Amino acid sequence: MTIEKDGFAGLGWDGHLAVLHESEAERRSRLAMWVRRGLECDERVIYGQDDTVGSQRSVLAVLGQHGIDVAAATAEGRLLVLPLAAVYGAGFDGQLRHLAHALADGHSGVRTSGEAAAAPTGSPEEAYPGLAGSLQRAYRIYQVSALCQYNRAATVGERLDQTAARHAGGIRERQLHTARSDDGLILAGEVDCSNEPVLLSVVQAATSTTESMLWLDLRRVTFLDLSGCRALAVGTRQFRERGGHVTVLVLQGIIERVVGLVGLDSLPNVEIVRSKP
Repeated sequence: MTIEKDGFAGLGWDGHLAVLHESEAERRSRLAMWVRRGLECDERVIYGQDDTVGSQRSVLAVLGQHGIDVAAATAEGRLLVLPLAAVYGAGFDGQLRHLAHALADGHSGVRTSGEAAAAPTGSPEEAYPGLAGSLQRAYRIYQVSALCQYNRAATVGERLDQTAARHAGGIRERQLHTARSDDGLILAGEVDCSNEPVLLSVVQAATSTTESMLWLDLRRVTFLDLSGCRALAVGTRQFRERGGHVTVLVLQGIIERVVGLVGLDSLPNVEIVRSKP
């Protein structure tokens, strides 16, 4: 499946996002999409790079290989590459300073990312305890976006649950993209046994911040099998048991038939709403 520059079904590359990459090529491609989006929106892109990252793997080399004019972007101050600690070490106050400087220089906002090569997942959140909380505060108040890069093989179990909970902007995985809304969750792409744990963690994270009504928008999902339906059922179980109501939005067609065959519409406190393509 090809991911366009605005993501699956236009879910985009804004907000506090987590990329779960399975290969170095996939990481580089997603990073380039995210950076290009920021440059097109006249945001200042700030990238924190660990000193141990080699020149061939450096962010400037990666972006140049994906057609981004890094020489012009850096010369104009639209793209800054700084030591990792300079980007993330100062926490919430540091994020505010980066934003203030960018706005003073005429930029519309700031987006930050970085690679902590020594961390198990490659995410700065592994290298800087408490970073996730400070980032969440900044994104709720100001025009700040971030991309956190996680090795898919190392992001499992409790770590996957934490990643889903921390990134309100959503998950960007090889087959599945997610986005959180005020009272629901938007899914796009394909769900099968390979990414069932990702969907389960994302759904559970959504139910943990919702009181009584959760919307699951599946209208951008192009493939859903039994394992995907199981993730939806299990992920909402505790929410439904405490009285929560789940509304599932599907397009008329194959996904609608799968949901019916599996019996998702027969679960307590689940309503299926069908709409035309």
